[in-house]
Amino acid sequence: MQIALAPFTLKPGVTEEALLTASNDFERGFVQKQDGIIRRILVRDPSGGYADIVFFESGEAMDRVIAAEQDDEACARLMSVIDGGEPAVFEVLETFE
Repeated sequence: MQIALAPFTLKPGVTEEALLTASNDFERGFVQKQDGIIRRILVRDPSGGYADIVFFESGEAMDRVIAAEQDDEACARLMSVIDGGEPAVFEVLETFE
C-alpha cells in the first residue's frame, strides 16, 4: 500500500466552502471511478493549511491515477483553488486497527 500526502493552501480569495465543493466534485467525478484508490481524506491543520491524503493499493495504482489526473476536468477544478506543495509518498510497512 502507498500513501500520498499532498499539502496545500488555498489560493487568495478562495473560501473553505469553495474548496469543499471542488473536493466533493473531484471525489465524485474522478476518485470514485479510479481502481486502486482505497481511501481519500482531506484535512486542515491548526494554522489553516490543508492536505489531501490518498491511500492506494500499490505504487502502480498510484502512478496510474496520477497519470489519469492530468486530463481530468474535476481535478483541474480542484487544482484551480489551491496552491499545492510537493506531495510526499509513503510506503506502508504496518497498519494497526
